[in-house]
Amino acid sequence: MRSEANKWRTEHIKSINDIKQAARDYLNHYGTSKEERLEMQKTLMLVEQGDRDSQRQIIVRLRHYFEEILRRPLHEEILPYCNPYEGLVFATYGWGILDVVLHLSPLIEEVRITADKPVAYLEAGVKRVISYIPTWDEVQILQQKLTNASGLLFHEKKPRLSGYVEKIKARLTMFTYPYTRKPTIILRKFTTTTFSLDDLRLQRRPTFDLKVQALLEQQVYGRANVLVIGPMAAGKTTLLISMLKLKNPANEYITIYESEHEMRFADIWPGEVIELQNVEEIGISLESCFKDIYRTTANTVLIGEIREPLEAYHFVNAGIRGTDATIAALHERFPEKALNDLTDLVYQYGGRSIELTQERISRAVNFINSLTYRNNGHRYIDAIYTSHWNDVMKRVEAIPLVIYNRVTNQYEWTGQKISAELVEYMCYMGQANSDVLQELGVIEKGRMI
Repeated sequence: MRSEANKWRTEHIKSINDIKQAARDYLNHYGTSKEERLEMQKTLMLVEQGDRDSQRQIIVRLRHYFEEILRRPLHEEILPYCNPYEGLVFATYGWGILDVVLHLSPLIEEVRITADKPVAYLEAGVKRVISYIPTWDEVQILQQKLTNASGLLFHEKKPRLSGYVEKIKARLTMFTYPYTRKPTIILRKFTTTTFSLDDLRLQRRPTFDLKVQALLEQQVYGRANVLVIGPMAAGKTTLLISMLKLKNPANEYITIYESEHEMRFADIWPGEVIELQNVEEIGISLESCFKDIYRTTANTVLIGEIREPLEAYHFVNAGIRGTDATIAALHERFPEKALNDLTDLVYQYGGRSIELTQERISRAVNFINSLTYRNNGHRYIDAIYTSHWNDVMKRVEAIPLVIYNRVTNQYEWTGQKISAELVEYMCYMGQANSDVLQELGVIEKGRMI
C-alpha cells in the first residue's frame, strides 16, 4: 500500500473531512498488487453506480481500517439516520442523503431532493420528510453522480434529464438551473415488477378481495379491453403489470407504448415483448410509433398512460379493431369523467362528432378498473365498471359491477351484467370461464353461450 494511505494516524484525524480523506486515501491506494488495486477501483466504480453489494463490501473494508488498523473507531454522525461507516461510504463514494433514504425502508417508492429544502420521500403511499437540508452544491454533485449512473448527459445546456438507474431499478428525473430555480432530483423506485395479483390481495392493506381478483383474471383471460383509472400514485402501473403477468408467454405477443421505458416488462416476462417509447426528439413522430405498434401483430397492446389526443385515438382505434386486447391507464378519479376525458382527447385529434366518438369508445372500453387511495397509504380498487351505449341518450355510460363500501369496508356486487356480445367474445375468442362469470353474477345464471 502506498505512502499516501499509510500517513494517517489516530492523532491526525480531528474532523469529518479528515475522516473522509483518510477513507479515500486508504481505498484509492488499496492493495499490494496491480490486480488488487484494479479490483478495488472496479468496486468503487460500482458503488458510484448504485451497486448495493459493492457498497456493503466497502463499508466492511472501512470498518476494518478504522477499528483494526488505525484503532480509531468512528462515532461521528457523517449523515443522519445511519451508522458512521454507512454515512462515510454514502458521503464519499455513494449518493449521500439519497442512499440514506433508500436504506430507511424497503417500502420507499419515491425520493425528492431539492437544494435548500428538506428531503421528502414516499413510503408505502405516505409522504414523509426528514430533517436534512442539502445544499445547492451537494445536490449538483449528486446530480452528476446520478447522470453517470444513468449513462445520460445532464448539464446547464441540457437542464432536464429523464432516465433509468439500472442498479436499483428506479426511474430518474432531474432538473437544474435555468430550467428550474433550484436543482431538483426525483427518483422513483420501480418495485412493481415483483408484484402479482395474489401479492396485492394478500398484503397488509389489500388492493381487492378474492372475488374482485377473479374478475380481474377473467378480464385478462377473456382478452377484454381495460381502462385503469385513478389519481397519481394510486397503483395503476402495479395493477397493469400484475394483470399482464397472467398472459400466457407460449402464445401471447405484447407491445407496450410509454412516454418513457418504465414498466420494463420484458425483463420479468419470458414471452415476446416489444417496448416502444416516445422519441420525437430524434425525429420519430408519435404517428410513426403507433403505426409500428400495429405492425407488431401483438395480441395485447398496452399504453402506459393516455396523455395526448393521439394516444387516446389509438387506444380507441386499437380497442375496436387493432388487437385482441387493449389496455391503458388514465389519470382520472371518476369513470364518467374518464370517458368524457377520453372523448375530448379523441375529438381533439380529429373526431367527426361527439356521438360517434362516444359510440366508438363504448365498443373500445369493455371494463374500467378504478383505483383510489386513502391518506394512510391504502391503495385499493374502489369499483369496476363495464361500458354501455345508451341508445336513447346517445352516449356512453359506465355501469358499476362491483363497488367498495367505505363504511363496511366490503365489496358490494350490484347485479349489473356485462353485454351478451362481450360475454361471447371473452369466452370464445378469449379463454374466460363462463362458470366463474356466473358465480360473480356478471352474467345470467345458466346462460347458454
